[in-house]
Amino acid sequence: MDTLPVELLRLIFSHCDPESVRNLRENCRILADVGYSYLLSPKFTAVGWRNDIDRLHSIALHERLRGSITSICIFLGELSYYDAWSTSWFQNFVTPPDTRNEVMGSAKREFDRIERGRKMVGPLHLRADDLREACSALPNLKDLEVTFTQCPLENPLIKEVFDYPSCRKLDRPQTYSNLDAIIFALHGIPLTSFKVDRLPLEVFRLPSHRNHWYTHAQAFDCLESLNLTLDPSGLQGPGSAFRAVNGLGRILQLATGLRKLKLAFHPYTSENSKFALSFRELLYDFTFRHLTDLTLEGVSCEEDDLKDFLARHGSTLTRLRLGGRGLAKPFEVSLGGVHLYEGTFKSLFTGLRSKLPKLEQIHLEGIFECEHHELPSHEAYNFYPLTNEEWEEVPRPGWVRSSRNTINCLPFVQYVFSGGPYPGSGLGQQSY
Repeated sequence: MDTLPVELLRLIFSHCDPESVRNLRENCRILADVGYSYLLSPKFTAVGWRNDIDRLHSIALHERLRGSITSICIFLGELSYYDAWSTSWFQNFVTPPDTRNEVMGSAKREFDRIERGRKMVGPLHLRADDLREACSALPNLKDLEVTFTQCPLENPLIKEVFDYPSCRKLDRPQTYSNLDAIIFALHGIPLTSFKVDRLPLEVFRLPSHRNHWYTHAQAFDCLESLNLTLDPSGLQGPGSAFRAVNGLGRILQLATGLRKLKLAFHPYTSENSKFALSFRELLYDFTFRHLTDLTLEGVSCEEDDLKDFLARHGSTLTRLRLGGRGLAKPFEVSLGGVHLYEGTFKSLFTGLRSKLPKLEQIHLEGIFECEHHELPSHEAYNFYPLTNEEWEEVPRPGWVRSSRNTINCLPFVQYVFSGGPYPGSGLGQQSY
């Protein structure tokens, strides 16, 4: 095999799993040399109970290995022990006692191991300088994800309870500092994508944190994809919300080259509610001049305000997703829809036809409502998903039942693109 061209050897290595790469490299010196670049996965995952920042730092300073890392995923999620324990108990209530005790005992041992490791390693922000040095030394780093919800553990029970929002806990002050450390580490790095799936919105209200983000997020002008799920449950009062939204807008406006943007609002203290958002306060007249894909979820807004924001991107926008899963439990209907406190969906969808001439795809998911109770203009729908965020078709969810009046969005999509009778008058209208 060592007589084969290097290009063919690389092709072989690219189809090998990590163990096969190690075994193949042991055959001869040429294979060992060619296989060096395949020792590491291009995606590096760091968790809070291992010394992963030390490992990343060592890789970044290694002349031959540092080019392997193209994306980093940092897991900062934590479980609330008592909420997770009670949830798992009810989930396994009908399981035979011996089996239940074994399954839950295994999960508790894993949980205890993680907590011991977390205390030994300490919070991420204490390693801010090492993280920055590591990220700066990775020449091919393009994607960074910070997740609080996607559990990387193999224990099935822990993975299962992580899908329940009430089982996750968040130390908000520590989270501010950890996110500040990550933004500090990204200073000057030309990322193409950045994602956070639980970002406390009040970070952008607090002057020190807001200024820190604005200073070190200047490299966002290279971003092509920005995916932010914001938790507004730490805000108190409209004044606090206004300052936070204004600060968020300052950060968004740094990302001048965006092609794909997702803004979702998940209020953990009130899972069924929507966040009142003014696009005028968020972005004023700012336009993302290259935006082709937009997702908005969990917002309550005015129809005209939303329509004006969308119309500013009419020359580029080709795909639009409104709504999403929100903070729904695995067995619940999607909660992350859109609420209009002024206007109607009929008027909104009618306007999209002329204001978004390049639109090719639109998808609706979750609870959509405009509050005109006891008037003919009142609309309320519960849409189940047809595609995922990558626009790939998904099977019909198991929680879809006729008793829940869930519908799909195809009649509304057809109305947006082709006109005809408005489908809202005869489909699944209800109150929430």
